[in-house]
Amino acid sequence: MSTISFLTKAEYVNHVQGLEDGHWTNDTIEIRWDYHSRVIELVKATGVDYSNKVLEMGTMGVSCVKESHTIDYLERWDFEGKNPNYPHDAREIPWPVNDKQYEVFIALRVFQHLTPVQPQAVLEAFRIAKKIILVIPEKYDNPIIPGSKGISYEDFYSILGVHPNLYFPTAFGSFFYWDSENPSSLDLSKVMANIKLTQVTKQVIQKEHSHSIKTKVKSKIKRLLKKLK
Repeated sequence: MSTISFLTKAEYVNHVQGLEDGHWTNDTIEIRWDYHSRVIELVKATGVDYSNKVLEMGTMGVSCVKESHTIDYLERWDFEGKNPNYPHDAREIPWPVNDKQYEVFIALRVFQHLTPVQPQAVLEAFRIAKKIILVIPEKYDNPIIPGSKGISYEDFYSILGVHPNLYFPTAFGSFFYWDSENPSSLDLSKVMANIKLTQVTKQVIQKEHSHSIKTKVKSKIKRLLKKLK
C-alpha cells in the first residue's frame, strides 16, 4: 500500500512524446493534458489517501494517480510496461472487481468503445467505486473502431436516474463526475447550456465593443476634420 502521488505535467509530456503513434500527437498534448490535469485536481479534492484506492481504465500508460490500480484490454492499445491489475475486456460483464472496492474510478476517453454494453459498463463503474470520473465525447464516430459511439448527458441520466455532481465540456469530450454516496438532483445540462450561451454572448459583446471603439474613433476624426475646415 502506498500513499498517493500524482502525475506531473513534465512527466506526462515526457511520456506521451515517446508514445506518439496516432493517438498521442504533438498537436494534442496540451488539450489532452487539460482534462488529465482537471482529473488530478478533482482526485486531490476528494481526499483519497492511498493510490490503491483508485482504479484507472484504459490508461495507455498515462495514469493520473501514480501506482493506481489499472484495468486494461490486453488485445489492443499496447504500451511499454503494460501490466494491469485486471487484464480484462470491459465489455465483458461483470468486471472482476468487488463491490465498492475503490474510492475512485477513472476512465478517460474509454467508454465510447464499450459498445454494445455501455449502459451495463456504466452500472459496473458505479458498482465497484464510490466516485466515478469519466471523460467521453457525447458524439463520436471512428471508422477505425466501428460501432464506437459517444454517451450524452441524457444517456447517462436515463441509465442512472441521477445527475452528475460535476459536468463540463473539454476539447476532447465531456467531463462527468458522480459521487454515488452524495447523488445530485441538479440538472447541470441546462446550466452548461447557459454557460455556452454566455460564452457566445461574450464573444458578441467583445465584437460589439470593438465595433463601438472604431465608431467612436471615426466620429472624433470627423469632428477634428470639421474644425480644421
